[in-house]
Amino acid sequence: MRKTLPVISTGPATGSGGCSTTAAAPARPGLPRWRRRTLRIALVRHHDLCLNTRQITQIQKRAGVLPHLGLGYIHTALKTAGFHNVIQIDTPALGLDAEGLRRLLADFAPDLVGVSTTTPGLPGAVEACEVAKSTGAKVILGGPHTEVYAHENLYHECIDYVGVGEGITIMPELAEALEQGEKPEGIRGLVSRDHDGGAAPMVNLEEVGWPERGGLPMDRYYSIMAPRPFATMISSRGCPFKCSFCFKQAVDKKSMYRSPEDVVGEMTELKDRWGVKEIMFYDDVFTLHRGRVREICALIGERGLKVRWEAPTRVDLVPEPLLKAMAGAGCVRLRFGIEHGDPEILRRMRKESDIEKIEKAVTSAHEAGIKGFGYFIVGWLDESREQFRRTVDLACRIPLDYASFYTATPLPGTPLHTESVEAGRIPADYWDRFVRGEFDSRIGYLVPDAQRRAQAAYRAFFLRRGMVKPLLSHMAATGQWRNTLDGLRSLARSTSNTDRDF
Repeated sequence: MRKTLPVISTGPATGSGGCSTTAAAPARPGLPRWRRRTLRIALVRHHDLCLNTRQITQIQKRAGVLPHLGLGYIHTALKTAGFHNVIQIDTPALGLDAEGLRRLLADFAPDLVGVSTTTPGLPGAVEACEVAKSTGAKVILGGPHTEVYAHENLYHECIDYVGVGEGITIMPELAEALEQGEKPEGIRGLVSRDHDGGAAPMVNLEEVGWPERGGLPMDRYYSIMAPRPFATMISSRGCPFKCSFCFKQAVDKKSMYRSPEDVVGEMTELKDRWGVKEIMFYDDVFTLHRGRVREICALIGERGLKVRWEAPTRVDLVPEPLLKAMAGAGCVRLRFGIEHGDPEILRRMRKESDIEKIEKAVTSAHEAGIKGFGYFIVGWLDESREQFRRTVDLACRIPLDYASFYTATPLPGTPLHTESVEAGRIPADYWDRFVRGEFDSRIGYLVPDAQRRAQAAYRAFFLRRGMVKPLLSHMAATGQWRNTLDGLRSLARSTSNTDRDF
């Protein structure tokens, strides 16, 4: 019998986006040992072609290109299952358009192509699926988007299957079915035009192995925040908090932690094999299990690992002793989900936070020698000018070295989306029609001048006199002179007399 990956139960399988509850599929018979798996598989991340970005153009173009960890883990799972004719194609990193993707796929001649997407980035994913279908391959669409819109994606004829939930288990089972010439029915998490497999449950990443990076253009990945070469990692999954702007898949609602030994082992491999200078952790909340973080820091020290790293966290999960341990283990930056400077809007965001906690956490990190990066959302539903100004004032008052100001975007499946529809600010069926390709314009802002507010916030934060020294220090440490200076020049050119309105 083939080896199946261990899963972490998330309770009874429940349908999402029209997916029904199904029983676990029976195990398929394993292939005879003498038979070599010959199925050719391509895993694709394509340009977003994103109408619904939450970031302003001046920053989005220069922020960087980060590796896609999800496809890397799927690649590893496929190799474990015996499929070795697998490639990953990352068109943003390679600088390829649709025609470039077509040439690569035509040369490789895949039998199966998996494309990952988010809901805002769906137009680019559909373009990739059309290209893949033109080569004669079977096409499966996956990613967080598919949990809300499972069946709706099949409106596009270029998509044969939709993966809902854990692609790490769906892809090997689908590949095995196609390899054996079977109909891919009974696969949990697989949705097609005549089959509904519910949602595949979470997998223990430590049992899967580290994401496959061989064959990727590692030298092409970069972040405006980090020196090159850099890499991304994930040490835990899941988030128990319920912020109203955040979409959660079913697998996100169950926490999973990799062991300190496994985490530090991957960090060591990234440094030794790829020469990585900085690692960006992509956890939902890195410090959720503080005892584990202390063990990771201790192990980094014991092994003498010298590599910079950064991680996301919440302002209520960074006690001072933990900050000191992290700084001593190479943590150079913490990304705080601050979101807003107005207490009432923080309450409506369901942040379970307050201004005092924000000030204390950022100040404590600064005193421990860890730079602070603050995420903020402007243009919230019914946000007043005064509430917006409180956000900018807070960002400039606390010792942050960096800040990002997103415009509020009501993603499907979020409380913010429900509230925005009820308030009459957005059409109830916008995302349904967007998925079918009927919209070519962005979903409406929740306040008319949200984009201008975001630009004004960036200018107020980065173009003030107090930022000269931190920015020079940042550029010297990371080598990101060109991207940083280009971004600052672009912000400066966009300055207008309308800033006084804010």
